[in-house]
Parts: sequence; C-alpha cells; structure tokens
Amino acid sequence: MNIQPPPARAVPAAAVAAPLFAQWEIEANILNLQGEHRLLHQLLREFHSFSRDQCAKLREEGYSSLSDLINWKFQEIRSLLKDLSNRPSNRGGQRFGDRKIKELQALRWFITDRSRRGLTFDFDLYKAEATQYISFAEIDSEIDKDEAADKPEKFKYASWNKWEESVCIYLDSVISKNGAPLSYVIRKDLDVEIEWESLDRKTQQIYTAP
Repeated sequence: MNIQPPPARAVPAAAVAAPLFAQWEIEANILNLQGEHRLLHQLLREFHSFSRDQCAKLREEGYSSLSDLINWKFQEIRSLLKDLSNRPSNRGGQRFGDRKIKELQALRWFITDRSRRGLTFDFDLYKAEATQYISFAEIDSEIDKDEAADKPEKFKYASWNKWEESVCIYLDSVISKNGAPLSYVIRKDLDVEIEWESLDRKTQQIYTAP
C-alpha cells in the first residue's frame, strides 16, 4: 500500500517578503550607530515615531545619544525645537509638532531622573509609562521655579540647634547644578544594610551626587 505524504503547506508570500531588519535598524546600521546612540535612535524612530529627518536634525544639533539628553533643560528643548520648526528648510529648519516636543521632554526627564538617582535605564518601564513621564517633566519644570527657603541667620551658640535645622532646610530647598538638593554637601553616611531601592527619590538624588 502506497502512503502518500501530506501536501506541503504553502508559505505565505508576506512571510517570504518580510524584511530581516526593521527600518530603524537599517538606518542605524548605515549610520554605524552603536550603544547609547543606537538605543536613542531606536526609541525615537520605533517607539515615538520620529521621522528620519527629525532624528538627523537632533544629531546635527548635538543630541545623538542618551547621555546627550541628561540635564538638557525642559524649556531649552521647547525653545530649540520651536526655533527649528519656524525656520525655512533652506536655512536648516525641521518641523517638530507639540507632541514630539513633549515626548522628547519626557524621555529627557526619564533619563535624567534615573541618572541622578543611580538607577539603570529601564526602558520597559519607560515604554509602559511614557505618557505619565510627560506630566512628570511638566511638574518638575514648575518645581524648579520655586524659590528657595530663607537663608539661615547668623550663627548663635545659644540657639545652635535651631540654626542647624534652618541650614538643613535651606540647603534642601536649593537645587544644585547636578540636579540634587544642595543638602548633598552635608549628607551623612548611609547605613550599610539599607537597600537602595527602598530610598525615596530625593534621598537617592542626594546620595548619587558626587
């Protein structure tokens, strides 16, 4: 008895024609982007749907890797991208809509925040909460405008404990250039048994600052 093998299944044409690389990968390979440069290109092109020209313009302006975004000020992002959007193309202009500006501000906020807190760049977390980081970036930009607490009065031995408290409050209200409250200059050693992840955001910033 002859037993005929079952007919081979036809492979869908779409499966055969499927590209081996995503568009962002092809571009990154052509540009020879590696490490943080490659990851930023992927996030902008694949996740946030920035155009190839928008990414090229950001690289041209000096923002080509994740580290380039750290400490880039909230308002400076909007000012630069609005200026580029208002320029004619023959003068180096490139349009960035309001949504793209907010997405870049959010990505900058996430990268800067993680860096200032000594945490890894968890981009699965970022992608899951990207819209929320737009709000965080806006809130922090307003907090940065807050005035510092009153400066401590001259030291008096009789009330040294109140003076010490006023110094701590003042330094805690001033944000240094590295993004941490200025109270990092008087921080005490952490308990060796404490878990870093259990610390609040401000404490992590204080103890990450060099």
